[in-house]
Amino acid sequence: MEPQEKILKTSLELFFKYGIKRVTMDEIAKELGMSKKTIYHFYKEKDELVNQLCEMEMVGQECIFNEINSNANDPIHEIMLISLKMREMMQNINPIFFLDLQKFYPVAFERFQKFKRECAYKNVYDNIKKGQQLGVYRADLDVEFTAKYRLSQIDMLMFGNYFSFEVISFTKSSELILDLFAYGICTLKGHKLMDNYKKIKEEEFK
Repeated sequence: MEPQEKILKTSLELFFKYGIKRVTMDEIAKELGMSKKTIYHFYKEKDELVNQLCEMEMVGQECIFNEINSNANDPIHEIMLISLKMREMMQNINPIFFLDLQKFYPVAFERFQKFKRECAYKNVYDNIKKGQQLGVYRADLDVEFTAKYRLSQIDMLMFGNYFSFEVISFTKSSELILDLFAYGICTLKGHKLMDNYKKIKEEEFK
């Protein structure tokens, strides 16, 4: 693995585990077993490192969205796969990470916001339109409002102070919110399809 690749990988792991603000360049260098001078050869300051990591992660997330969109059986399957992927990712991230990103790293946070506006929103919007056409989502839904509402739910989990994940885990919170959203927008046909996917998932864990 090349030095710059090692720096990115280790930094991201530390930021996810402890939050961005709490991790110093000295601690990154110590974890890598390399001099801080080597890190500064690639990144003049910590902000620059955070910005590149955010860019890298958002490009990766766009690829994941596109892959899921191509492989999903139907709109309900798609939102369940995306939710599952998000839960898998969040299991290894300290919630402080997102609060630090929002408060202290405006360039990286704006890149995250751009991803939501241009990729995540479009994905949810298209998903709802497709679901309406297939009769699994309610025809009376305002698609724009519903898509924005779904994204606001994700924001609430990442940046809100509404939950204590010591009492109820992020994974469980995410599952409950997805259920409330999906069952709320589904037709009877969609409810049956959702129930079927949940049953398949339960059987996989037996």
